[in-house]
Amino acid sequence: MSSNYTTNTVLAVIVLIVAAIIFGPLLAIWAINTLFPVANIPYSFDTWAAIVLLGAFTRANVTVKK
Repeated sequence: MSSNYTTNTVLAVIVLIVAAIIFGPLLAIWAINTLFPVANIPYSFDTWAAIVLLGAFTRANVTVKK
């Protein structure tokens, strides 16, 4: 039973990661459209890909040394 539990857990985590990758950029577009109604960004594959690329280039890499 333990093996089945871990398999289901791994599958659930993979599904959540894929959902975040797919819906995360759409939520970013929605947030921009909500905050700045003048932007009026359409929901399309091009804008989704642009948000993904923008997020990849603006990702912060922070390290703290004690």
